[in-house]
Amino acid sequence: MACIGALRTSCSGAGQIERWEPRFRIMLLDCQKLIENFANDVKKYCGITIFPGDITHDCWVAPHKCKDLPKGCGAVYIFSLASISAAPAGGGRVLKVGKAGASSNPRFRYQHYSEGSAQSTLAGAIRNNPLLWGYISFPGATVDIGEWLRNNTDRNNFYFQKPELIGLFEVYAKANLGPVFEGSLSSKS
Repeated sequence: MACIGALRTSCSGAGQIERWEPRFRIMLLDCQKLIENFANDVKKYCGITIFPGDITHDCWVAPHKCKDLPKGCGAVYIFSLASISAAPAGGGRVLKVGKAGASSNPRFRYQHYSEGSAQSTLAGAIRNNPLLWGYISFPGATVDIGEWLRNNTDRNNFYFQKPELIGLFEVYAKANLGPVFEGSLSSKS
């Protein structure tokens, strides 16, 4: 697993943390290349052929507005810090990879923007991990997290009409992009 950062201590104070220094930034740079690599690997290792049009993509750039899941499609979505972010994590740093089946429009459209939905949502994961707030430049507990997400993250959506591809692509994207927040992890004691 790649190391995503290191702490540097200040010479002026014994063991005081001076700042976070990213060593590696894992980001989504080329969505078409991710699709092509997935298609090649899923054919090679799983024997599944993906045809043009089996996976479509769109990107919601910050500030973005949420839209409905297209009818008959499931999706894998990737939240990343806006490309212009000055956060220590770096612009484009992947925060969350998730999926929604064709009948899961609420999950796709708004649950990740509401901390009350589930701990596994991006909003819940951010609230449960104050240790990482500085790394992603989240201003803190008094901020409307849904509004912050819409204003500070880009969202790439990959749409599938074949449900059997959704889980495979989600796993592939997580392995290749190493999102900051995964599942319902928590840094709260």
